[in-house]
Amino acid sequence: MATPHPLSAAALLSVKGWVAVVTGGGTGIGLMIAQTLAVNGARVYITGRRADVLETSARIHGSPERLGLSGGSIVPVVGDITSKDSIRDVVAKIRDREGFVNVLVNNAGTWLGKTEATPEDGPEAFSEGMLAEDKEGNWQKTYDINVTSQYFVTAAFVPLLAKAASSPAGRPGNVINIGSISGLLRLPQNRQFAYNASKAAFTHLTRQLAFELSHDNINIRVNGIAPGYFPSELTTGPSNEENLSVVDEERFLRFVEGMGITKKGKRMGTPGELASVVLTLATNEFIWGTIMVVDGGLSLTAPGTM
Repeated sequence: MATPHPLSAAALLSVKGWVAVVTGGGTGIGLMIAQTLAVNGARVYITGRRADVLETSARIHGSPERLGLSGGSIVPVVGDITSKDSIRDVVAKIRDREGFVNVLVNNAGTWLGKTEATPEDGPEAFSEGMLAEDKEGNWQKTYDINVTSQYFVTAAFVPLLAKAASSPAGRPGNVINIGSISGLLRLPQNRQFAYNASKAAFTHLTRQLAFELSHDNINIRVNGIAPGYFPSELTTGPSNEENLSVVDEERFLRFVEGMGITKKGKRMGTPGELASVVLTLATNEFIWGTIMVVDGGLSLTAPGTM
């Protein structure tokens, strides 16, 4: 078999034989990323709390028919990122099976609510609407899942990621954190303050982890992606029987126009548009500490942009 040209996509973006971990990999953006890595030859461990969802996604999207002859595999591993014991258990299972991890994708996240009142309701009503938000069930839980747990998952995988350099791939391990454009905008997107603030914190955590883990004694690359709107259970509602999210384009258009977005960013992104960025960050050893915005231009035209 002929060796691909060093500047070909096959050579530049190959993850053949890699070991990958994608948290929240059973649906939405996580499933898109898991498919991307698996179809390009990686063995991908998808984690989450719902065993049935993980098993369905692994069976359907990890089948040889879907991945093709050069594909890898998708392996379900039940785990809860909010539990240190569960995180350690997942890491131990992968350590025993593989001995290293080439790429960790911190994708799991949550959206738990927003302020129902609006500034148009006046100062008293808006104040009461803000105070009515659930402190523990919304704000604290959102931060726990979207920020704190991401820190502990990354910490637990550091030893396996550090061993990637001596794996068959011979490259430093890397982490890709899936944040959100919501963490970079002043626009609160219909007053989802807790979610947006948590994603801003996760973006800054990504920068700090990128700095610390770049130390020569560890040598792990950390980068982030700030996606705009992509089909997921957070943006379109429940998944279908194959754990895929279906977009209602007209409904989405009304939604973004209601926030004053009238130019770019008026459609959801596609799996392919996310996949190319994931493969680039995973394989390009010259990218360290970058937050890649993938939003269809929404941040260029949204009121109160970055």
